[in-house]
Amino acid sequence: MLPAGHGWLAGFFYFFVRLGPAGLLLLGALDSSFLTLPFANDVAVIVLVSLHHALLPAYVVAATLGSVIGCWAMYEVGKAGGESFIRAHMSAPRFDKMQRTIGRKGPVLLAVPALIPPPFPFSAFVLAAGALEVRQAPFLGMLALMRCARFLAEGLAALYFGRAVARWLSTPGFERFIEALMAVAIAASAYSIYRLVLTTRASRGAK
Repeated sequence: MLPAGHGWLAGFFYFFVRLGPAGLLLLGALDSSFLTLPFANDVAVIVLVSLHHALLPAYVVAATLGSVIGCWAMYEVGKAGGESFIRAHMSAPRFDKMQRTIGRKGPVLLAVPALIPPPFPFSAFVLAAGALEVRQAPFLGMLALMRCARFLAEGLAALYFGRAVARWLSTPGFERFIEALMAVAIAASAYSIYRLVLTTRASRGAK
């Protein structure tokens, strides 16, 4: 059973967790698109697998699919905005370096960072993939493999440490951890949306 009695910040996290695979899919889509929910999807996978071992495959698939859906949305945003959009989103030297590297390694290079947890700025890579018209199917396919590997590793770790994780869920320390996580997520999401609005205006002004 999931612990009860949390405040509204922790309640926001547990809203998704209580939905099971559907919650992981939704959380993954939000986290990989316009919102920033650092570690929330990873923690949710670990929590759910530690409580329901038999559902490990369903949780991994749902988290992976949600993440791919969110990245597809960001890819389309980058593609619609074009090169001017991504130039407005990052510094010129960083963009030029990324453009040269993409020319050599393409979708594989852009998808591999999907293995890396926050605070790595993965959304910028997804936007760049769309803006630079990296082939969508290979990019999303590689991204799905990388995210699946990441969530599967976390799920297997939860199986091994399941009892310890289950005990941690009922401690005040876990409640404070979740509240801090959600506070960071809300602040980061607000900043992410603000940046998206600014870069969208900048890209329109450059046309």
